[in-house]
This record gives sequence, structure tokens and C-alpha cells, in this order.
Amino acid sequence: MPQGHHLIACHECDLLIEMPDIADTRHELRCPRCHHRILSGHSNPVEHTVALSLTGLILLAIANAFPFLSFASQGQSHSITLYQASQELFAQGFYILAALVFCFVILMPLLYLGAMLLLTTPLLFARCLKTTPTPPTLLGVFIDRLLPWTMTEVFLMGVLVALIKIVAMADIILGLSFWAYIAFTIVFIGLSGIVSRHRLWHWMEYGR
Repeated sequence: MPQGHHLIACHECDLLIEMPDIADTRHELRCPRCHHRILSGHSNPVEHTVALSLTGLILLAIANAFPFLSFASQGQSHSITLYQASQELFAQGFYILAALVFCFVILMPLLYLGAMLLLTTPLLFARCLKTTPTPPTLLGVFIDRLLPWTMTEVFLMGVLVALIKIVAMADIILGLSFWAYIAFTIVFIGLSGIVSRHRLWHWMEYGR
């Protein structure tokens, strides 16, 4: 096997592939059998990951601090924040749905971004991951397992579909939180595109 290469199993079809440790910028490495994307080349992935993680945390805080939507109908108006959405569901007796909305839309993205910062910040300052308080392997497994359960884009699409039906019944004002959550979703998708499983495990094993 050439130096700087290693074997990895495709996440979709389990084909063993000889992979380079680092992909060239603006290049994608795909499985030759199923064409699943395994690694995308990126310039300064650690710096971009830290920046996007911090940006995502700020946008998520804004999305929970201001009104998400305001409804006005027949002289009455009502505003709701992102966090209050799960509270309203809980108050109406939809306990499981309220818990799922809170976990998938707020809690899990928050944990993902926090774990990502714990993993990559030492790399940004050229420190060895083994000196961090939390074992890097546990962080990597946590991040890898958590990502499929973050439903930011699914929630946003559901809100947009619901707005199409509600707009005929009431006047709707999109608050600052709504736009912040759209920006957060874009940032989160961009972050998950940079941090592939291959790059995640490469960071844990070799550092930058």
C-alpha cells in the first residue's frame, strides 16, 4: 500500500477502498462500486469547522431568544419562540411530540456543535487531542452517531409547508428567530458537508 494511504470500508456497500489520508482541495473521492461520496477535499477544514460551529451556536441562540412566528387573526395576535413550540405541544398534551421537537430541533444540534468544538479547537491551536479532558474517540463516536438524529432541515421544511396552509387563515409575521434559524440550517448543512466520517476519524487518529 502506498505511503499516506489506508484501507476504509464504504459506508454504503462495505467495499474496501484504498484511500489517501488527505484529499486535494475541490476534489471528491467516491466509492467505485456505489459512487457514495466518502471524502471531499477542503482547504483549512479545521479552521472552517471551528468557525462554522461557533457561528451555528450563535445563530441557534438567536433563534431561541426572539419570536419565531407571529400570528394575527380577527384582531388578536400571538407570538411564539422556537423553544415555546415544544412548550405549547406539551401544554396541549402532546408530550412525546413535544420531547421529540425539543430534542431533534434544539438539543441534539446544540450537543453536536458543542462536541465538534471540543474535538477541533485543540487542533486549531496545534495541541494533541490526547491531552483534552474528554477522550477524542468518545467524542468522535458521539458526533458520528448524533448527526443522523439532528433534524434541522426537516423541521424547517415542515414549517415552510405549514406556513403555506396557514397563510390563508391568518396574517403571519416572520420574526428574527425564523431568519436566524434558516441561516443556522444553512451553516449546519455546510458543517456536516465538511466533517465527513473519514475526516472525523482522521482527525482523531492523526490530528490535522
